This record gives sequence, structure tokens and C-alpha cells, in this order.
Amino acid sequence: MSMAPPFPPVVRHTLAAWPLDRGNMARPSETGPIIATLPTPVTAALPMKPDNALLARLDPDIAPRVLRLVEAETTPSHLLEPAQVRAAFLRARQPLRRPPVPLDIEDAGIAVDGAPLALRLYRPRRPRPPALLYLHGGAFTNGDLDSHDATCCLLAMEAGVMVASVDYRVLPEHRFPAAFNDTVGALRWLHERAAALGADPARLAVGGDSSGANLALAAALETRGQVPLRAMWLAYPIIGIDFDTPSYRENANAPLLTRARCRRILRDYLGREPGPDDSRVAPLLAPDFAGLPPAVAVAAELDPLRSDAEILADRLREAGAACELVRAAGMPHGFLRWVADSAASRRIAVRSAQALAALLA
Repeated sequence: MSMAPPFPPVVRHTLAAWPLDRGNMARPSETGPIIATLPTPVTAALPMKPDNALLARLDPDIAPRVLRLVEAETTPSHLLEPAQVRAAFLRARQPLRRPPVPLDIEDAGIAVDGAPLALRLYRPRRPRPPALLYLHGGAFTNGDLDSHDATCCLLAMEAGVMVASVDYRVLPEHRFPAAFNDTVGALRWLHERAAALGADPARLAVGGDSSGANLALAAALETRGQVPLRAMWLAYPIIGIDFDTPSYRENANAPLLTRARCRRILRDYLGREPGPDDSRVAPLLAPDFAGLPPAVAVAAELDPLRSDAEILADRLREAGAACELVRAAGMPHGFLRWVADSAASRRIAVRSAQALAALLA
């Protein structure tokens, strides 16, 4: 395995021209370097509190947002049942506030193996764009079309792709293989319907973030030789069961996602601890990556899943597929949730979208 290059130093950023949701932006006083310790009442209440050394390394544009989430956590998420995780997500969610964007956006519905699925299409105003099936993150438990709307808007605009975002079935009502089957079915549907939707069926991609990246990679493996994919876009994927990688050791108690939580996510998804034969749950276990398309992989520096993205890039290259590894210095897991109001998050997202556009050109 090749040695991963070091992350670049964290730099300050200036907001670029893009429709920003200023309602959630940090105050100017909040954008300086983060204090290395949390308030004593907060740290005392957390049985597994984030590593203060990791908090101190957060990008200053992201740090205040991360701190607010850390301070709001009363119970470590790896101790929660899926229904409790979902309830916490629903309590914290905000109404969708989409600024004007140069896209045609439409909600629709499809049926996969008789199961109705909601789908949202983001069409750039250009003839026959490539098409990207997008699977949202959320630990196979939460997330929906609205929670990842800003990310899908950015990908559609910056990569010039028609994004089809799928609201697949999640825990606790639906364990594996429901989400996997939904993803495979939706990918086949998009392949068959791309031309009718105004997209170019010869330029098809699949992608997602976190658990959505897991589903995207698993579906690409499942449909090899059947659905001709040109590219994958995979952000901080949870795709392996080796919990002793360098990033799992370095970022075991990282903010927003811990090693213990990652183990719990995969166990809840499958209904038991995954083993070496469960490559549809942990796609890095697949013995062969031959035939997969080139990819863009996003690796967050302060994420226990960073090594998964790095190993993925190595495996793809060994199999003959190009993979651009976009390194997000000073970023925790899930940082793309702030693409609409964080210049630092948006800068990395735009870079990854442009890399996807190059693969689909």
C-alpha cells in the first residue's frame, strides 16, 4: 500500500460567490482558532468526550459549528438505539431553506421491487448532462432528501451533472439488505431512464457520503458488467471492518464520529457484527475491484474513516482505475453538511465536484 501524503496546513478562507444560507453562519468572533478545551460541565457529562487535541486542529471556519454539536450531545451516539438516533436527528433538523440556484429541481417517485421510493432530480440547464445517482449519509438511520439538498445542488452546479437523490429505506424499520437493494434498483432505473430524463446514459456515475458512499460502492460492485459506470464520487466512506487502521487509532474519539460509533453503525445495519464474507455491507472486503470505474474520494483529516478512503484509493489504483483523493485538512466527518454556509467546506466540495466533472467529460 502506498504511503499517504501529509495533509496540507489549515488555511483561512474567504467566502466565494454562491447562494449562502447566512442564517446559520458563525459570527465573526467565532471564526478564530478554537479553544482546546470544552467547558467543564460539558466534558464532565460526556463518558466519551472528543479528544481536545483533535478539537484544537479543526479548521477555524468549521470549529464553532462542531463545538455547538458537541455541546448539544448528552449521550454518546454509540450508546443509542437506531430509533433514538433518528429521534435526535428529527429534533435537530431545520426546515429546508434553499436559496435561488440555476437548476431545475423536481421531486418524483419510483418503485424498486415494488417498494415506493422518493427521488429528487437536480437538472443543470444544459443539454444532455451526465447523471449521478446520489445516496445521502446518515448511518443508515437518518438523513433524507432535504438534509443533503445543499450538497446535491453544489454537485449539480459545479460538476454539471443531473443529480438523482434517492430517499432509500433506513433503520430501524429496515435493516440490510433494504437500503442496498434500493440503491441497486435505483441505479438500474437511472441507467434505463437517463435518456428519457434528458441526461446522457453513456455518462453515468454513482456517489454518496458516509453510509451513502458505502451504498454507492456496494452497488457499483454489484452491477459490474451490467450498468456501465463512468465514475464514482465517494465522500468519507464507511466501507471496512478493520477498526485498527491509522485513522481509527488517531481519531478514535474524534468530534462528530468515533470509532465506537462506526462499529455500532455497521452492526446495526447488518443486525450483527459483520464478518469477512460481508462485502455488501463492508465493500472493502470485496476480493477484486477490477472493472470498477475511476473515482473521486474525499478524506477528512480528523475522521476515523480517513483510512477507509485512502485504502479505497489504493485498491482502485491497483485494479487499474484512477482515483483522485481529495484531502480535507482540519475537517471532521460530515463536514459537507455545511457547504451552503462555510467557505472552507464549500472549497473542498467544489474541488471534488470539479474532479468528478473531469471524469465525466
